[in-house]
Amino acid sequence: MKNSIVIFIFLISASMFGQRFGYVDTDYVLNSLPQYADAQQRLDMQANNWATEIENHTEQLEVMLTEFQNEKILLTKDQVVEREAEIAEKRQTIKDLQAQRYGPNGDMLSVRRNLVKPIQDQIWNAVKTVAERRKYSFVFDKGSDLVMLYSDPKYDISEEVLRMVLPEGKEPIRDAKNRRTPDNSVNPMNSNKRDLKKIDNRLKIQKTESIKPVKSK
Repeated sequence: MKNSIVIFIFLISASMFGQRFGYVDTDYVLNSLPQYADAQQRLDMQANNWATEIENHTEQLEVMLTEFQNEKILLTKDQVVEREAEIAEKRQTIKDLQAQRYGPNGDMLSVRRNLVKPIQDQIWNAVKTVAERRKYSFVFDKGSDLVMLYSDPKYDISEEVLRMVLPEGKEPIRDAKNRRTPDNSVNPMNSNKRDLKKIDNRLKIQKTESIKPVKSK
């Protein structure tokens, strides 16, 4: 609400000084572009491949843990230590893969940046061109966190920007008004985390059982 009041005051001030302004819905433009849909599909496929990679390692860890629990009574002390080290190493491999694929500087963000940034740059250049052509001093992004309580369609340059970045011979995706840009914070890493947590709980139970005191007769 505070942002809305600030923008409202700003627009009144801009009008008083004869400055022109418009707005663009970048979410709508992005989701209308076939090349963005293709980029998102490629990103989803890559994310699924990484998720499968981590799931395979997690399944291997499950097998290692189950076999260790079943065979522990038959193992020597040195063998127990060795198997526990192997399990810990496999678990660390999974955590490292999660960080590498989905971390703050991970492959997921890097691939997305490479696929989407060129499209975003095209939109930015188109907005700049339209703004200069219409002699706008300011262009707001309706697709951002900015709250616009009311917007006059005559100041909306989204369609004009869309036509400029749409590949020749391609039609826009016309249900884009009902779709939003995917939330990148959601990724397959979350299910992998839950799997690791289950394994950690099993390891804790196992450790607890191994150090239970022997009751004196």
